[in-house]
Amino acid sequence: MSLYIRKLIKEGEHLKQDFKFEISDVRKIARTLVAFSNTEGGKLLIGVKDNGKIAGVRSDEEIYMIEAAAALNCKPEITFSSKKWLIEGKTILEIDIPKGKQKPYMAKTEEGKWLAYIRVNDEKLPCKRNST
Repeated sequence: MSLYIRKLIKEGEHLKQDFKFEISDVRKIARTLVAFSNTEGGKLLIGVKDNGKIAGVRSDEEIYMIEAAAALNCKPEITFSSKKWLIEGKTILEIDIPKGKQKPYMAKTEEGKWLAYIRVNDEKLPCKRNST
């Protein structure tokens, strides 16, 4: 099944796919989850650098951080599915975020405000109208 992940990586980042080297900030990953949910849904490949190089994740901490982000830093809570893949002796996490059914989804900022984000091409951008 490594061909499946290699094919995804070859596609690069786009509207429905993003790469993360690691998860180190729950608020930042919450913005990514919200953007996917508010747009078309998508995949997050953790342990892959922006240039497509496979770095692997170092621990199970990343999945716990995503779970915390989805539950505590997203409103409403975002559900997702995850799979672990072993490629070249390195672990990659595949996170599938469905298109949301309870839009708008918002992420909590460092200032404690709730902002909605969307995906545009390979970026997450704040929406013009937001709630505090």
